[in-house]
Amino acid sequence: MHKLTFSDNLQPLPDSECSERSGHPLELIAFFRRFKPSVLRNLVYTFIWDLGFVVVFSALTLLYEPQASIGRVLWVNLLIANCIGYLIHGGFALGNTVLGPWIRRQGFAVHSAYYAAVTVVGVFGGYWLGFTLLHWNEARGYVFSPQGATQVLVLSLIISSILASIFLARERQARAEAAFQRERARVEVAEHQFHLAQLKLLEAQIEPHFLYNTLANVISLVDSDPAAAKRMVGRLIDYLRHAALASGPAEATVGRQIELLRAYLDLMALRTDARLSYRVDMAPDIAALSLPPMLLQPLVENAIKHGLEPKVAGGLVCVAARRENSTLVLSVADNGLGFRITRGDASGGLGLANLRGRLETLYGARARLTIEDTQPGTKVTLSIPIDAAA
Repeated sequence: MHKLTFSDNLQPLPDSECSERSGHPLELIAFFRRFKPSVLRNLVYTFIWDLGFVVVFSALTLLYEPQASIGRVLWVNLLIANCIGYLIHGGFALGNTVLGPWIRRQGFAVHSAYYAAVTVVGVFGGYWLGFTLLHWNEARGYVFSPQGATQVLVLSLIISSILASIFLARERQARAEAAFQRERARVEVAEHQFHLAQLKLLEAQIEPHFLYNTLANVISLVDSDPAAAKRMVGRLIDYLRHAALASGPAEATVGRQIELLRAYLDLMALRTDARLSYRVDMAPDIAALSLPPMLLQPLVENAIKHGLEPKVAGGLVCVAARRENSTLVLSVADNGLGFRITRGDASGGLGLANLRGRLETLYGARARLTIEDTQPGTKVTLSIPIDAAA
């Protein structure tokens, strides 16, 4: 009598809230979790899973019937194993589609009953189909006899119970992992909002500091050089107008940031008695690109403070904004004495250390800041993806 073979393709219910895995039994092995779930992948996995049963039951058949043909035994077990395996595969695919949301809300008893029912139906149906294809009418009749049915039923229930326990444990683990990921995402969002609030505070602190210094310069010039004081007040008004636009509801763009920077540099040139000169180059096609405020001004402040103010003759600051393929490139260069930024230097609260932190908050690893020693002077370059800046 041909030894009864068995194959099982028990699949746990997929839970989209817990994992992207399909729940295929082979995913118990880490290697098989590397591949993205798909219909074709799961069909291949079922064939591989069935091969394991083919090997086991072929070995048992040859152990009890050593005179049997190895090729014949392998073929018979391969056919029956795949009939059973793919029927169970289809049963779970259909059941998960129709009953999946309801089943996932049930407890262990309902899950176990569901797994056992699909497995038992698939095993009996697989034997019937396999023996029919082999034209083994006697074997097919034995499967549905009291003795054969009892053997198949007991074996099906044992295996389905074991796998159900494994998969339910995996579902609990997946839910725990999903809860952890949700909590981590919540914390990351909170941290992101905290950093943004800090940046807003830093931006708010710049205006009073700059305003006080400029007004102090105006007061010092009122008596000695009224014309210079008047020009400084005029440029201060222009600067504050652009600053109000940059912080208002309107979208901050590269063009608006450049205009704000021009007004700032004009004021600094007046405050330094023309020791400072500057040049701004902006490609026309990038003026409408959005750009968060206060990315360029800290670089200009550092160039003036560390590079040009210590230089008796002053110098030149060059600001450039251009597009390189999908990257927005912003640079600030000076021909001063150069500067060294030490860790923790905030340059009045908005040095390169804070700028790096802001870039990390806004863009992660997608933005890049580089510093070059140009001898004389220094060049600092920001590279931001266009899709992030736009």
